[in-house]
Amino acid sequence: MKKFLLAAVCAVFTLTASAQRASSTSSSFFSTEKADEGVTFGLRVGLNFANVSGDADDYDARTAFNVGAIADIPLMQSLYIQTGLYFQSKGAKYEEDGYEETISPMYLQIPVLASYRYNFSDAAQLQVNFGPYFAYGVGGKYKIEEDGDEYEMDAFGDDGLLNRFDCGLQVGAGFTFAKHFNITFTYEFGLTNAANDDAFDDDFSIKNSNCMLNLGYNF
Repeated sequence: MKKFLLAAVCAVFTLTASAQRASSTSSSFFSTEKADEGVTFGLRVGLNFANVSGDADDYDARTAFNVGAIADIPLMQSLYIQTGLYFQSKGAKYEEDGYEETISPMYLQIPVLASYRYNFSDAAQLQVNFGPYFAYGVGGKYKIEEDGDEYEMDAFGDDGLLNRFDCGLQVGAGFTFAKHFNITFTYEFGLTNAANDDAFDDDFSIKNSNCMLNLGYNF
């Protein structure tokens, strides 16, 4: 996971440096001028490298997916609000000597991000995003497999493992090229305890964490 994070960060900075060298008419570092466009929309799809932290720190990351639609709301040329709606698959897994646990919750998630924009040219733009997300669990399973036997339960609900509501913070960076195409790397960490008190002791804590690598198209 550390190697993946380093590679993703290096890729973003490499793309940024390349675009800056290629542009002879870059804009100022922060422009308060009115944005050239109004609200715009886009689609996103990507991979999640999800895990949990807290008292379940012996779990490993689980590869999952996300898909969503975003809206970019301009406040000025260099500052936007980005929001949208994502369908997210998160969770974690644990494996040892023929025993395997998998938590695979699914959420509907709304980010509300302050998004800094730097235009290298009319077709290339850097984005740095930060802000909260709010999620609601809509499905998923908790599964145990041991020596050929299998047990599973719902991730959410009265008898579920997790609380439906989750919120946290996102921080990320992206690059738009050829005006419409976007690549974004995001890290998010949960702030609320996801563990259902009916399934665990009252002092047991689980918090979601997730790395997202997304491709997108802006209309």
